[in-house]
Amino acid sequence: MPVLRLVELKEAKANNPRKSPEKIGKGNREVRELKSKISTMTADEYFEKHPELKKKFDDEIRNDYWGY
Repeated sequence: MPVLRLVELKEAKANNPRKSPEKIGKGNREVRELKSKISTMTADEYFEKHPELKKKFDDEIRNDYWGY
């Protein structure tokens, strides 16, 4: 996911050169922070930041849907 976020930032910068440097810098900091934590991050920590994915996964498990 960090790579996807970085690609999104690059595309946004290319498509909108007037975009605030502060917003781009904040996004870059978020990507760097995620990259540094990704190797030790637990699923619970990830789901804290992305509750919509937790709900999706819980629904899939509850409905016995394992992605195939």
